[in-house]
Amino acid sequence: MLKHVLLSNLIIAIITLNSSAIAEQLPTKSALSNNTTKELDAAWETLIDGLYRAKDTLEKPQHFPPEASDRVLAEGYRYLFAHLNRAIEFEFRADPLFPEFFRSMDMLRKWTGENPDAMYLKAPIDGQGFYRVTGQAANTKEWKTSKRGIKGPKAPRHVTFQTVSDVPGHTGEMAEMQQCKSQTLDFITGLNLLTDRKGRFDLLIGPERPANYKGNFLLSRKLLACPSNDTSAVKEAKWLAVREIFSDWENEIPLELDIVRLDSAGLSKPPITVEQLTTKLNNIAKEVPNQIRFWNLIMEFPLEVARDANQDGQRNLPVNGINQPAPPFTAGGVAGAKQIYASGVFDFAHDEALVIKITAPIEPHYIGFQLNNLWMEGPDQQNYVSSLSGHQLPIASDGSRYYIIAHHDPGVEGWVSTTGIQHGFFAMRFLFRDDPDQQQLPAAETMLVPLAELKNVLPSDTKLITSEQRLKEISIRQQHIKRRWRGH
Repeated sequence: MLKHVLLSNLIIAIITLNSSAIAEQLPTKSALSNNTTKELDAAWETLIDGLYRAKDTLEKPQHFPPEASDRVLAEGYRYLFAHLNRAIEFEFRADPLFPEFFRSMDMLRKWTGENPDAMYLKAPIDGQGFYRVTGQAANTKEWKTSKRGIKGPKAPRHVTFQTVSDVPGHTGEMAEMQQCKSQTLDFITGLNLLTDRKGRFDLLIGPERPANYKGNFLLSRKLLACPSNDTSAVKEAKWLAVREIFSDWENEIPLELDIVRLDSAGLSKPPITVEQLTTKLNNIAKEVPNQIRFWNLIMEFPLEVARDANQDGQRNLPVNGINQPAPPFTAGGVAGAKQIYASGVFDFAHDEALVIKITAPIEPHYIGFQLNNLWMEGPDQQNYVSSLSGHQLPIASDGSRYYIIAHHDPGVEGWVSTTGIQHGFFAMRFLFRDDPDQQQLPAAETMLVPLAELKNVLPSDTKLITSEQRLKEISIRQQHIKRRWRGH
């Protein structure tokens, strides 16, 4: 018993001694200036005010949010926190002197109608610096030939590296699109990326190509014209954007990537200052509400998902119809290089199905189909068949692909689940090895039919899918998404 008492007293003495020593090392309250306290308090209040303004963008009509329902509003609040999550990470970790790759989007951070087949990464860069990206890909044979069917681990179906001047949405107003704030300066894809026999590659990024350098290279500084206002200006890249696009979810695996700035490798990053923290909090307070408002405006006016906003008698995205494939209308900094798009709105009864028929004279290197909710988020592609790649939906016997949007599983190949969303929009992406001319572009048509009559508009040999096969299909998706985003 005495031993326990003595040990207890000894522990108390050690704790007391250490506490005193630690207390002597800690800064006292008087070490903080009144200006510092006021500055941080003001920045904190600005951040909280920014979150309230972000909440307003979900609900108040002057920000053009979608018509509210229980699901829409719940998804809207999640959408807000996703923007906050992304803004916090980028403000506190993105540094062009000490670059690293970040998830621009993932299963939480969905925005801008992201491609559910893609892994989006960004690394901060300075247009005046030189950077080296090193990478390792699995089997890259499909990059060279576009033929499908290679078994075993292989590279993503398509990869794009782009230097971009910025991403859209910072101002919260569509006027920034007319100012070409967001543009692609340069890009390279897996179709022309130089790799060795083991799939390894280097990519140099800088304001100009070094003399006699013959490897993979991207410009980070370039004179660009703005088509909307006939002005030209030298743009500098703020980001390296990477898209890894997957088609065969069972076998394609992500790249191994690293990035370094050549003149700062090995340096120590200085600690954060009060001034920097204040700036970051103020930036987050602006970024979150502005991004939500900007994409609300895109949905309302250019896309006209909810209504005929300009009252010209037609919708830019036809209801239960589809626009013919064409390049994107948005600035190049947000769209994938060389991608062609087609879109439409879906809004139909629970006993109906919307069938989209795509006929491509030339088989695209990549083709993808997805749904989106009213916040421009792709619904859960991990646990639902809410998207289909070219590998996941082969060409039918008549030479076309048939995508079937329906609230209930019709038991056939090509079903795309609405996940319970009554009203939203769908989008398609096409990538070709060589730029197709107008006659070579895919042709799109839609048919709205009663679910009971679906078989009448599909090829007679359309593959039937049992409930067990559907479970396996979703299981493959679940495993791939966990591998793609590496949740641990």
